[in-house]
Amino acid sequence: MESYCLNKPLTKTSKITMKLKLLYSLLTTIVMITTVNAERSLFGFSSGGGMEGPFIYKVANGQVIGKVFDGDTGEPLIGATVRVQGLGSNHGTVTDNTGSYRLQGIPEGPQVLIFSFIGFETLTRNVEVEPNKSVTVNVRLDSGMEGMEEVTIVAFRKGQSRSINVQKEALNMKSVISYEQMERFPDLNIAESIKRVPGVVTEPARGEAESVMIRGLPSGMHTVTLNGQRMSATGDDRETDTRIIPTGMISSMEVIKSATADMDADATSGSINLITTRPVGDEVFVRGQIATGYNAMSGRPQWLSSLTYSKRVGKLDFVVSGNYQKDNRATEDIRHDWDVRDFGNGNQDVLAGLRPSLYETERIRASIGTQLDYSISERSSLYLRAVYNRFDEYELRNDARHGIDDGNFTAPGVSERARFEKVMREYNRITNLINLNFGGQNDIGKSTLDYNMGYSRGTFNVPLREYYAFRHSERPDYSYDISNRNFGEYQVTNDVNLNDPSKMGFRYYERRRDDIVDTDMFATINLRTPYNLGSGKGFFKVGAKAWRKTKDRDMLEQRWTSYSGTEPLTFENFFVPNSAGLIGGRYPIYGDIDWESGKRFFNQNESSFGLDVDRTRASSDPNNFSAVEDIYAAYAMTDLKFGNLNLNLGLRGEQVENFYSGNEVEFDSNGNYVRTIPVEADNIGYFNMFPMMNVRYEINKMTNLRFAYTETIVRPDFAALVPFRLINQDNEIITTGNPDLNPSNAQNIDVAFESYFQSVGFVSIGGFYKRFRNFIFNEVTMIQDPGSVYDGFMQVTPQNGDGASIVGVEIAWQQKLSFLPGILKDFGVYSNYTYAVSEANVSEPEFRTVTLPLQPKHIFNAALQFDKGGFSAQLSYNWRDTWLHEVGASTNLPSIEQNQEIFMDRFFQGFSQLDFNASQKITGNWNAFINLNNLTNSSHIHYFGRPIYPYRNSFHGWWGMMGLRFNL
Repeated sequence: MESYCLNKPLTKTSKITMKLKLLYSLLTTIVMITTVNAERSLFGFSSGGGMEGPFIYKVANGQVIGKVFDGDTGEPLIGATVRVQGLGSNHGTVTDNTGSYRLQGIPEGPQVLIFSFIGFETLTRNVEVEPNKSVTVNVRLDSGMEGMEEVTIVAFRKGQSRSINVQKEALNMKSVISYEQMERFPDLNIAESIKRVPGVVTEPARGEAESVMIRGLPSGMHTVTLNGQRMSATGDDRETDTRIIPTGMISSMEVIKSATADMDADATSGSINLITTRPVGDEVFVRGQIATGYNAMSGRPQWLSSLTYSKRVGKLDFVVSGNYQKDNRATEDIRHDWDVRDFGNGNQDVLAGLRPSLYETERIRASIGTQLDYSISERSSLYLRAVYNRFDEYELRNDARHGIDDGNFTAPGVSERARFEKVMREYNRITNLINLNFGGQNDIGKSTLDYNMGYSRGTFNVPLREYYAFRHSERPDYSYDISNRNFGEYQVTNDVNLNDPSKMGFRYYERRRDDIVDTDMFATINLRTPYNLGSGKGFFKVGAKAWRKTKDRDMLEQRWTSYSGTEPLTFENFFVPNSAGLIGGRYPIYGDIDWESGKRFFNQNESSFGLDVDRTRASSDPNNFSAVEDIYAAYAMTDLKFGNLNLNLGLRGEQVENFYSGNEVEFDSNGNYVRTIPVEADNIGYFNMFPMMNVRYEINKMTNLRFAYTETIVRPDFAALVPFRLINQDNEIITTGNPDLNPSNAQNIDVAFESYFQSVGFVSIGGFYKRFRNFIFNEVTMIQDPGSVYDGFMQVTPQNGDGASIVGVEIAWQQKLSFLPGILKDFGVYSNYTYAVSEANVSEPEFRTVTLPLQPKHIFNAALQFDKGGFSAQLSYNWRDTWLHEVGASTNLPSIEQNQEIFMDRFFQGFSQLDFNASQKITGNWNAFINLNNLTNSSHIHYFGRPIYPYRNSFHGWWGMMGLRFNL
């Protein structure tokens, strides 16, 4: 891959010149191809009959167009195969996202069309093809499952067949899951559902999937699209938070693992394409569900409702969807801190601190979407799509913090005059995601032109984040036992009563506000032109995209550290008794806070509280920035079919220009605020060319061999480029930006073998390899500056590594076991396994090789399905291996490690989750269902360096839901 990185700022003149040259080349290409479609010459060859040059052959005039529908529901069938009998595999095509197909270059005279779709009966139609004319043939395919009486099962297998057909016929490598398949898992949002796909893993937060990683790469390395159009990021990085999107808002999702030239080049680990429900033609379509549930940890209910309605009015098709979820959760969490002390016989491990916490969380998801399709003619249409998703999370956190190392360690397991604190938080964060797309498709001669204008806006808003902290006025003596290192035990050995709120004096009140806005505006145009090459048939596709992304953050963090009122302020002022013990009663939390009373008191007496100005500037100013990224892209690609061989070759070029402003905050050696310096940078431009190749060889109609070679890019997060310095004094962590970060370039190789079954299912095995230059990772170093207030702090800085690579294998098997005897034929399997190894070179605090962060070595999914007499059930198991969570500094923790220095990298220990889902047909198209999640109450464990140094262990309990579904 050729990469031209401009290390010096572009001048305004050169920037404009580059844009004009790029736009001129795009327009020239489009005009040239369009001229061909008006029956003019291509590359100097006439459009007359026969071969007019050494390579390019004229496309014959005969044409057949039409649509393929599900004979029962009227839904368009995507990925159905249409071919002409007796003319070889080159005279065939597959239906697009609207169920439409177009066969060109068909010899005149009587022909037989063959329509096929996995899980449906094959259909033939006779047609008379005439020169210079187009014949329309619309068909409805009957399900091959009509012998089955169980409506629920038929619907599920039809959904599977649609997704499997799309996967089988795709130009590139992808995994496709239908809405019906997602219903078989008890997952209520996209992030939860997508973890069932081969090569995909999620990072949980409070018992629910949050970030999605494809093939072990960070979430910012994949793109998220809605019906093929880009969705905005929803935080201060490049990630689109898919957990905010309920599964009820889509009809299927694709995980695309090898890029094509018409895709954005930053889909390095892949792309998640969410497909909304499409209009179903003449049929009225109504689908919905209503349910309630229970969370065992919180003891509170859950609620769910969704509805989708579709209808045709004249030439206008429309779909309207809505979804509402309310989820009440709780998490019990214990954190350990570790250190070493010498008691006369060499260093020994000591328990530096314990922090039991209770999180009570309420999550509300609300979504609404609509799609309007207007048919101008059989091959020309316009569409308008609008989707709005809102995620509202409210959370209370209650910490009891035992600062054992704030005292004096007098003997192993003994600390005198330590500290005890209570820190409580009330938190509300709201994420909004809006997507608007307007576009259309038109035929120009024998070519097809499609175009789109889009707007996407993601916001992350924190209107409420308050902290109250209190510290015990007396210093407790502790004895502790770490024979069970995952659950350290403690006792207070003097007469200090930790449960006396009158002795808990005010330490600080903190308020944080945050507002992040990420906006994308883009326009795309694509032109697809068919051609013949010898005995092969294919198409050229050229296109361009102009895209502007803006991101702004406005953040304020204030802490008041003193109170000068006439009466002392203690925890007793707002105390609410709570004698519950966390994690099996091991850890009391010593009371709750009345937040309404606490906030009201602060608001009425704010003048009596002393604001820590230094900390406000240190925590707020570096987080505020504004960034603009302009991308101008053009591509050309061809898809050519020779017999059983399908070649997809393309080249994409992208010019990127960044503009950003931020703040650098200066402090003196004592940590006192000096000044805030605005920092601006612009015209940081770079240009890249990205070759793309996808090869598919059909061993037979049901078996594929695939190979792909692609080159992609990983762009640094906007915030990482700003030269900020953010000081977290509580956790003793300093985070800095790095304006010298370079994009990371990736070379990607994929291979796969796929075999599909007409009875709906498939087996596949594939391998992948990715190699990175300038891989970006967060480097953690220990600050050693004796005399400075920051001595011993950890500093986290994004860096370009020397290089990184990842190699892996993915195996999947999905099938109903109908070939087995007796009751066994009613079972089915859904399973996949991913094995991946990686390495990255880091240089601080010394040169060494580590695995890529967030990349587990093993991922395993298994589901056993049972379908009988209208009853359907599935037991699902998801497991992933330990991963490196964060690269850390080195330290000595010698009592277990025999005085060997180890690196304090933080790891997230492997865990599993067992879920259950069942449904029963009641009558007609009504079904009752039940979902049960995390039946074994699996916990999430982090540790430093080795499992013997646990950092935190979180428990979430089990939860479930039951309700009704209907499909009318």
